[in-house]
Amino acid sequence: MRLTKNRKRKVSFWIGLACGACGLLVGCHDGYDLMDEDPSWLGSSIYDYLKSNGNYTNMVRIIDDLGQANVLAKTGSKTLFVADDDAFNRFYSSGRWGAHSYDELTLSQKKLLLNGAMINNSCQVAYLSSSMGPREGDCMRRVTSSSRYDSVCVLRPADMPNTPYWQYYRDKQKTIPCFTDFTVAPMVHLIEDFVTNRKITNEDCSFLFNNRVSRKAGDAFVNGSLMTEQNIRCSNGFVHKMGEVVTPLPSMADIITTNSNTQRYAALLNRFSAPYYVSYDNEYNIDATTKYNETYGTSYDSVFQRRYFSDRSQGGMPLNVTPQDRPVPATLRFDPGWNSFLSQMNASTSADVVLQENMAVMLVPSDAALDKYWNEGGGRPLRENYGTWDNVPDKVVAKMINVNMLNSFINSVPSKFNTVLDDANDPMGITVQDIDSVVWGCNGMVYITNKVFNPVAYVSVSFPALVNSNMSIIDWAIRQLGYEVYLNSQSSYYSFFIPTNEALHEYVDPCSFGRVAPVQVPGEGEEEPEGGYNTTEGLQVFRFHYDPNATEENKKVWASVWKYNPDYNPNDPARPDSIREASYDEVINRLKDILESHIIIGNVEDGNVFYKAKNGGVISVANATAGVSGMKVSGGYQLETREPLGLYGLYDMSKQTNGKGNGKSYVLNDTPLMSSRKSVYDILLEHSEFSAFRELLEATPYLSEKIIIGQEEHACPSKSINLFNTFNYTVYVPTNAAIRELQRVHKLPTLEQIDYEEDEEERERLQEQLNQFVKYHIQDNALYIGQGNLPLTNYETAAYEVNQEMNTLSYFKLAAQGGNDRLSVTDRSGQTRNVMTSSGLYNLMAREYQYNTGDKLNPGGIYTSSFAVVHLIDGA
Repeated sequence: MRLTKNRKRKVSFWIGLACGACGLLVGCHDGYDLMDEDPSWLGSSIYDYLKSNGNYTNMVRIIDDLGQANVLAKTGSKTLFVADDDAFNRFYSSGRWGAHSYDELTLSQKKLLLNGAMINNSCQVAYLSSSMGPREGDCMRRVTSSSRYDSVCVLRPADMPNTPYWQYYRDKQKTIPCFTDFTVAPMVHLIEDFVTNRKITNEDCSFLFNNRVSRKAGDAFVNGSLMTEQNIRCSNGFVHKMGEVVTPLPSMADIITTNSNTQRYAALLNRFSAPYYVSYDNEYNIDATTKYNETYGTSYDSVFQRRYFSDRSQGGMPLNVTPQDRPVPATLRFDPGWNSFLSQMNASTSADVVLQENMAVMLVPSDAALDKYWNEGGGRPLRENYGTWDNVPDKVVAKMINVNMLNSFINSVPSKFNTVLDDANDPMGITVQDIDSVVWGCNGMVYITNKVFNPVAYVSVSFPALVNSNMSIIDWAIRQLGYEVYLNSQSSYYSFFIPTNEALHEYVDPCSFGRVAPVQVPGEGEEEPEGGYNTTEGLQVFRFHYDPNATEENKKVWASVWKYNPDYNPNDPARPDSIREASYDEVINRLKDILESHIIIGNVEDGNVFYKAKNGGVISVANATAGVSGMKVSGGYQLETREPLGLYGLYDMSKQTNGKGNGKSYVLNDTPLMSSRKSVYDILLEHSEFSAFRELLEATPYLSEKIIIGQEEHACPSKSINLFNTFNYTVYVPTNAAIRELQRVHKLPTLEQIDYEEDEEERERLQEQLNQFVKYHIQDNALYIGQGNLPLTNYETAAYEVNQEMNTLSYFKLAAQGGNDRLSVTDRSGQTRNVMTSSGLYNLMAREYQYNTGDKLNPGGIYTSSFAVVHLIDGA
């Protein structure tokens, strides 16, 4: 036969493709005439090879029935993973698809058996493990010749999940064509180079095949079936003989919902699914319903696809609204029905390559395991709160499902189980013994387990916020600010104070402190009124609100800003309108401060009074052991206003199942804990006993109303100590008499001495002496009387000396020790001074804010802050 010009071009192209892209280890054969005959080494076409062999009659009949004989006989390039008639007989005997002979196969089944076992490229086995590029040894999934339309479920109302998102079609008794997913299911293969490159051991492989296969070097598997003969070269591609019939793999969602042993978990998973209308098919450039009706000879008015609410779905994008564009209450980590699952989105790597490189894993408890979990195990908090699974909210169920959704198959095989982390970033503790069986899916493996891997969120101090609708604002803040892992940590003990949504109607905004009139100084012989001279004029209040119907997650919490009114009644119809609505940045800024003010690392019931919060502030706890009936807690603001807060509820999360639990949660319903309004300078102004030290401080360069950081100005609501640096400090204030005595004996200059000193060098020396004196009374770490036993410890002060030769500086230290009724401090000369508890001027809380702008009257938010405690001591 003499080749036509067009035929010669096709053969030449195929030779180049085979020798180059597929890496054939053959040389170009020149013992033939391309004009007269096909090269002898090419062999027959795929179709002719199958037909002439005699033991592939089932596959040949499928090819003929689908009209693909001409494609597989004359054009290329293709790769076919084919099973012989013996394998088909075993397939019919198994009854897997309900077809017990060839004649019982449906048209859709024939399409799946051919197209799902065929690749539109000519590939040797070795090339299968390389993705585009080529990137060798990193490919485990590959798109086949299948079409979305090869098999589409037609759902009757009885087949649909009994959830609100499917209810319309159930109620209407409407039958709908529904794609299980509008992306094509790829095949999954394990090839030598991939297994080696990804460090998947032979023992891992045995596990993946439920210990029915013992892998050897060079073995290749496609969709779970062993390849028995590799690289059969044909003129238009390759044939690889399989030990069993290659059938397309279902998605993880399909595996779970159809497995008779996982129906309880399937019911939970189905809560997150909904039918979405499919309008247009870009691949065929046609309306999807029209394409479906043309394919199946039907006349449906609409076609749909089943999708799952998730953080990552088709195209790597989130799906967080219903088919009616309403927000969903919770999302899964990824869409388990998404055939083209991508483990990551990487701008430098194409989606096709990402698909090929990895897939997911889902840990799915059997029905028996889930029942045991609910009745006897880690589901106890859920059972106690809700009574039945049906009552457990979706956002709570999602926590459990998500911790069992593993993003990377290659990192979730037994040899790497120790690297799999839970929702607290601690090892999950998976063992091979926990897994009863493995089921292969096109987008991931399903490990059916005999236990439930409980989310740490169920046994952490954040659990009450998760499960109570009246704590939804703090729950939202925890998620928005990324505090879930922190609060789930099982290596710490927390006392977490949770303000309810009602409590968050009364948050005095620290960014309004700069609007308040300055503190007044008592006149000569004048006593300040009880509570000092501070005024509330100019204060503003944030009232936080939760909107469950907001379509965007960052709009579910918002805040209105009001003038401060201590007699505010939210039910008063005549109350004045709010000033404005806060921006998202303001809401997040304030909630971050609130959240960190309410997290205490440690047990507030250990008998002490003062406890340090995560942000460095301190709260006071009284009658701790009385619990809900008598515990009183205060932040600096509550201590100033003498209005301690009682408890609305108490959750003991330290005694949960399986030794898990990380503390106690205390619910506040009146107001949130709030920090002091006062700076150190404000406190010094309020009390005449501090006047001598205040005068010294005013004479130093350490008081500022604006802090310069880089090129930016940060306003302070009142004069602040610029030696502070986002930490917590103790300020020891000597008595007026002690300071006057030092000045009398010339150990400390008076302000007049400095002012009237004419010698500039001497004046600078005297000023530095004063500066050092003030700085030496400011110590790192806030120490309170009532903070528990404080062993003798050296603390750095703000004073330092410079070693000119070494070009270094060293900070002077103080040694402090104390307990719940005393605090003493020893200086470098060995003198010990005591806090004067009898004066009542101790444990005075201060907080010094820096705003994110230079205008204290109109700041946008809190940039940073420092905390301090002021004590009067009996000597300098």
